[in-house]
Amino acid sequence: METFRRLNTVSGDKINVYTGAIALVETGALYACGDNHSGQLGLGDNESRSTLTRVPLEEKAQTVVTGSGFTFVLAVSGAVYSCGYNGSGQLGLGDRQNRSTLTRVPLAESVKAVEIGYSSTYVVTVSGALYACGNNSNGQLGLGDTQNQSMFQRVPLEESVKTVVTGNASTYVLTVSGALYACGNNRSGSLGLGDLHQRSTLTRVPLAESAMTIIADHGFTFVITVSGAVYACGDNLFGQLGFGDYQERSTLTRVPLEESVKAVVTNNFSTHVLAHSGALYACGNNSFGQLGIGDKQEKRPMLRRVPLEESVKAVVTSGISIFVITVSGALYACGYNYYGQLGLGDLSHRSTFTKVPLEERVQTVVTGNDATYVLTVDGELYICGDNGYRQLCIGDGSDRSTLTKML
Repeated sequence: METFRRLNTVSGDKINVYTGAIALVETGALYACGDNHSGQLGLGDNESRSTLTRVPLEEKAQTVVTGSGFTFVLAVSGAVYSCGYNGSGQLGLGDRQNRSTLTRVPLAESVKAVEIGYSSTYVVTVSGALYACGNNSNGQLGLGDTQNQSMFQRVPLEESVKTVVTGNASTYVLTVSGALYACGNNRSGSLGLGDLHQRSTLTRVPLAESAMTIIADHGFTFVITVSGAVYACGDNLFGQLGFGDYQERSTLTRVPLEESVKAVVTNNFSTHVLAHSGALYACGNNSFGQLGIGDKQEKRPMLRRVPLEESVKAVVTSGISIFVITVSGALYACGYNYYGQLGLGDLSHRSTFTKVPLEERVQTVVTGNDATYVLTVDGELYICGDNGYRQLCIGDGSDRSTLTKML
């Protein structure tokens, strides 16, 4: 097997769960395994695989982006391919028929980024234009209506687009100038526009500073500014916004934290904030100890420093299982562990970050539906956790509670 470069998991939403994995190797080739009942692995059929199988594609792949039963591949050339479930026209192929092979998407411009939302797809072109297709029930495509689209449509915006982020049928666009725009679902005020009304066109979000990063989850939003400050709005049922209360916010409000912030990671109403210093803070849902602060008190509305001996480089979350990679390349895990996805050799949940036994230095962790994939700096891939859909790609359907090297 070739050296792995990147790994994406094909994970589903609350209703339809499709579990698989697509690996991108150094040569630009693609391999896939796991659930394939919508043809999302791109192998020409709907049969699941228990071992990594080469995905036919004439071009070299640059990026793989996966959604609920469907897959997009961005080629090095800037061309885009899609396959899998297409019930809302999210494959951008002009119809709503599923595809079991990667099919080229008709686009007039070369693409530099692909983002997948709630049965919706967005592409940013090299010129900074934004196109969208798929589910538009909440106006999340930004086209001025709520009609689904099966072909990519140009989203009206005068500024050049840097990034597009989606969450809970909401869409957020960051422009090259640092301006922030939003549209779609706004039931909890997550668009940051000062009300609870949904929008079908991209609307400028008021923010005193230029935005650098957007983090959108189910009903709540974080924005990191160029100065390293953090702002939040939307649902706050578990105190996940970090304000010390449980009140919703409909405007972006600064989160009280003295340190400059590098990253914010959210999932299942839990929030982890990584400072540039390497310190880690957490708040929100803690029902399985996933905040890593030593207890399982369900709600924690204030950001608290997570006790860790090493400085943190990256944080990865999958539902209520949390992983951190330290600057030395060590891996720590806490939270939910029903399938052994923490890689600690048992099925016990953890409320403090525990070091995962692995001699090699870790580069990246990818998670999906209680399965964990660890990529080392040497390009080796290790797996553990749920294997009910054969998504661990090891030839059987047995779960693993320790990191197992993929051959």
